[in-house]
Amino acid sequence: MKKVLSLVLALLLALSLAGCAGSKPETVVTAFCGAIQAFDLEKAAACMENGSTDLEDPYDDAQAEGILSSAQIMDYLKECASEMTYRITESETDGDRAEVSVSFTYVDAGPVMSAALGEYITQAFALAFSGADDAQMEELFGSIFMEKAESVETGTASADVTFNCVKVNGDWKIASFTDEAEEAITEILTSCVAGALEGFGQAFEEEDSEEEPEVTVWHDVPPGQDAELATLRIRITGCEEKSELTAEYFDPEPAQEGTKFVVFSVVAENITNESINFNNDLVLTDSQGRSYNPYTNALWYYDETFCYTDLAPSIAKSGVFVYNVPADSDGYFLSVLKAGTGDGYRLYAK
Repeated sequence: MKKVLSLVLALLLALSLAGCAGSKPETVVTAFCGAIQAFDLEKAAACMENGSTDLEDPYDDAQAEGILSSAQIMDYLKECASEMTYRITESETDGDRAEVSVSFTYVDAGPVMSAALGEYITQAFALAFSGADDAQMEELFGSIFMEKAESVETGTASADVTFNCVKVNGDWKIASFTDEAEEAITEILTSCVAGALEGFGQAFEEEDSEEEPEVTVWHDVPPGQDAELATLRIRITGCEEKSELTAEYFDPEPAQEGTKFVVFSVVAENITNESINFNNDLVLTDSQGRSYNPYTNALWYYDETFCYTDLAPSIAKSGVFVYNVPADSDGYFLSVLKAGTGDGYRLYAK
């Protein structure tokens, strides 16, 4: 989280030590809070004891840097920051050191970022296949983000932060943040956008690291019957084999020689109490024991392939799972594990 805060500061302004000092610790803390409220990050950094040294940028994730540095998001964050409020709740001084506690209330724009990322993943696949460069990909995300900023409701968050202050040459400065304070300030400064971005990345890591339990009890699920997982209820309602994929605005995509497309009709329902993001990662296995992942290009030809799809609670959504398999594949089924249990389900098409 410290890396994200450092990045945001570094992207906007060259840091300076001048222009933010106080005769009392409350003065420099108030100046810092007012600076981030005004999105004046040069002034905020100047309130720090070591300026740019405390906020050195070790962040090297190019994709996240591109997302956070887009002009659209910076403008949005400035607007959100202006709505932040704060008040000093306690201050204690002991010689050349002091602690100043501040209570913040600020915009929670995390749902905007989460919704934007989910839709971006879906559209980015198609754009990447068309040969788009990094600038076009960033422009796509910026457009999606601003659309979600208008349609997705934000919330309100609060945080209590204790600032450690030190007297430097007769003036009070804010010492480097603790990890806890760093995380809170990052969320305040980015209106929870940074946390949503980090959480999305962690979800990918957890998905990639998920392993099958040592002992799995498999349950066969015929078409038309529900398989209830930890967060989802999934039902296969039909299956069709195709020699090509077609859509109104795209040229047909024929299956390569010796293969066919298998298209499962699916109904998925979120059984939790909050919206979740669902990506189809179910593997198709045929009667010969061969396994196949979902066919990525399918999103060009179907409205809903469950590629990082937002699912609202208790609202069933229909779509398809598409696979490209050898022409002699038969007896196939989809397999999925129920998180946190030793249960697995084989969803059959016939």
